[in-house]
Amino acid sequence: MDLAGLRDAGLADLHTAADAYDELCRAYARHVADWRGGTADRVRGSGWSGPAATAAATVLDGVTGKLDAAMTELGCIGRELRACADSLALAQGTLHQALADARAEGFAVDGAGAVSRPASDNPFRAVGWEARQKAAAEDIARRIGSALSAATRADEGLAAELDRFARQANDASGLDGRTAAADVLREERADPLWRRNMPAGGATPTEVRAWWQGLGPQGRQWFLDHHPEELGNLDGVPAQVRDQVNRARLEALLRAARDRAAAGLPPTPGDRAALARYGPVADRLGTGRGEPPLYLLGLGEAGRGRAILSYGNPDTATDIAVYVPGITTTTESLGTAGNVHDGTNEAENALSLYRAAGARAPAGRAVASIVWLGYDPPGADFGAASTRAGKDGAPAYARFLSGLRASNEGVRPPHVTAVGHSYGSYLVGRAAGLAAKPGSPDSPPDDVVLLGSPGVGADRASDLGLPPGRVWVGAADNDVVTHTPSRLSIDPDERWFGRDPASRHFGANRFTVDDWSRGNPVDAHTKYLTGRGGPSLGNVAAIVTGSGDVRLTGGR
Repeated sequence: MDLAGLRDAGLADLHTAADAYDELCRAYARHVADWRGGTADRVRGSGWSGPAATAAATVLDGVTGKLDAAMTELGCIGRELRACADSLALAQGTLHQALADARAEGFAVDGAGAVSRPASDNPFRAVGWEARQKAAAEDIARRIGSALSAATRADEGLAAELDRFARQANDASGLDGRTAAADVLREERADPLWRRNMPAGGATPTEVRAWWQGLGPQGRQWFLDHHPEELGNLDGVPAQVRDQVNRARLEALLRAARDRAAAGLPPTPGDRAALARYGPVADRLGTGRGEPPLYLLGLGEAGRGRAILSYGNPDTATDIAVYVPGITTTTESLGTAGNVHDGTNEAENALSLYRAAGARAPAGRAVASIVWLGYDPPGADFGAASTRAGKDGAPAYARFLSGLRASNEGVRPPHVTAVGHSYGSYLVGRAAGLAAKPGSPDSPPDDVVLLGSPGVGADRASDLGLPPGRVWVGAADNDVVTHTPSRLSIDPDERWFGRDPASRHFGANRFTVDDWSRGNPVDAHTKYLTGRGGPSLGNVAAIVTGSGDVRLTGGR
């Protein structure tokens, strides 16, 4: 398919043809039903017996089978037409966006999709302008080529399928039930054409962002209308889109339980599970009208439920904190029940950090504070002693942080601070180390804050891969978790998951928390992001915003 053909294609005609085949299939289904009720079933129910009856039944079954097969084939044709129309619509949207970008840059595009740029006659162009123009032209040409290739594959694929259906109709092989069943199975197993327009499974958030932008308004709306489930947890997709999709999904997950409750019916076990898992998230979102704006950046059904909430829009923020809570955390801790402010409500902790950081942010800067429950924290059992949950969750967290940079709209990348509390600090440490490895597709955070940490699987702050001075530790002297001894070493600096991050030997910046004159050891572990944590919250806010004035204390 050439550029003009895709650009000007009236794809509504394909949908009209698909609708016509669907209507033909429905009419044919009525004909088959008439045949069954008026002929086949009546003969079988007549009580007729004997050799002639047996022969007649065989003929009737054969006719019925052929009718059923033909009906199945007709249904396949309509779906094939619609799938091709959708794929062409996505390709067309990508092409239109690329052509619009070319016009905006002053580039020319010929009928074959080649992009040319006028030579500059301005000797005062900024350094690197020519290289940027060349890269922009190459990117537009690549997107045009990708759109044309996708359209050609869809067009040729549909032509081949229609030709196959025509052959099977002409030679009557399509009237065989096994052939028709094989065609349905072929459709079900085939990778949908629209999915081929999506980034590959290993695509980076930057590639996802480029794909989303390249779809153009037409393609982006198509995905929102037809496959929003692909977008809600896709790192690199804009925050407002993820929020829109995830809120709709949240409502769908709770709809059955709420409808039954409104009808006065007793809840089913599934209702109770849905309300326990997602009700608190819905309650929290219900309070998030106005300032600060609240975004649902992630929602999942794995494990005990996943949810990612952001106070402030990370796509427009200059300073972003991404907080990972520790053991026993569930979606219940994101709700509003009891209006708890003692450090055990993780959404309130994120909100406290948002307010504290916002108060310290220099003029012209904006803050987003995210609570990331994108993993299954272990319970207060043997799971808390295992590294498995942290190791399993670290890659997703590292990818999420990279996605924040990819979707951010600022001229400069945002300043991203990873904040881990308790077991969450182990996950944060693992993620930072993974992102810092040579060849990693992810980018490490700018700063790491470890609160109440039992260790991060590292011996030194430098093992996390950040520049010197960018790893920070808050550890109350009466926080028992920060004194959890090692299983294998008698070294007083060794903790359950490695060297004590608050020790002098670890090499992190240890900031002040409380004066230890109040609170018991349990409070000491939970209050780092509350006003009850003394200077702790203000220090973390100063790190998040890079505003300085972090009050330090010596290592253990």
